[in-house]
Amino acid sequence: MRFPALAGAALLPTLLLTPCLAQQLNETPLHELLVRLQANLSAYLSTVPSFFCDEHVESATQEAGYDGKITTNTDSVFRLKRVGEGDATQLLESREIKAVNKKSAEGQNITGPAIFRGAFRNGISMVSLEVALCFDYQRMPDEKINGVKAIVISYAALPDAAGDRNCPNVQSGRAYFDPRDLHPLRVEARVPNYVIIGNVIGLWTWSVDYASVILEGKTFWMPKTIESRAVANSNRAEWSFVAKYRNYHKLEVTSHIITDVGGNPPPP
Repeated sequence: MRFPALAGAALLPTLLLTPCLAQQLNETPLHELLVRLQANLSAYLSTVPSFFCDEHVESATQEAGYDGKITTNTDSVFRLKRVGEGDATQLLESREIKAVNKKSAEGQNITGPAIFRGAFRNGISMVSLEVALCFDYQRMPDEKINGVKAIVISYAALPDAAGDRNCPNVQSGRAYFDPRDLHPLRVEARVPNYVIIGNVIGLWTWSVDYASVILEGKTFWMPKTIESRAVANSNRAEWSFVAKYRNYHKLEVTSHIITDVGGNPPPP
């Protein structure tokens, strides 16, 4: 499934705010919140290191008239490599598949129409100044999520967004932020009449839940769980994708010199 390729990031560095500042955020106008979120994105791009983590994916397909689901479990090492500097930074996703249904992997691709890509780079960019020309943003009443009373911002595609290649392929959704420091808690999206596979059209929904991760002594809010679901308009088929991430580590490249200890022929 196509996810918008935006120059944003799904992860935000933590900004330490006092309770007084947290109260001010609750009273901050929407545009000022977007400015602060954009500043967090830029700060993230300038500080996040390349990293890797464990990824467990459960993808499933269910068709009308058949009992049960066809489910595939995949365990991988997921990598996000940082390329470039500043706002021009690109975050490139890759994975090394270790096992499929607890057996050694025969290939390096997770297959299926419900596959979700790009959340690590772009999920939280759905609410940012970068795509403000694509969406109508609205400050919604605060809601509790994971025990936190969150700032909620809804977004809906503007009429001209459908024909703009720079706009995400999303119709509407919501994003939830912690009022203490504006770190992301959850992002949700809906894409009706999406081309799921072949000539099958349906509703595609996805969500990303975030958790704190410390890299190089800094706290970043990274995807913990990604869920994607696609249902054909005919209701004859449904595809789902749930990915869970843990054990984040900085990606480091090391090298060493092998000395000649005797007995080796000289180099040509």
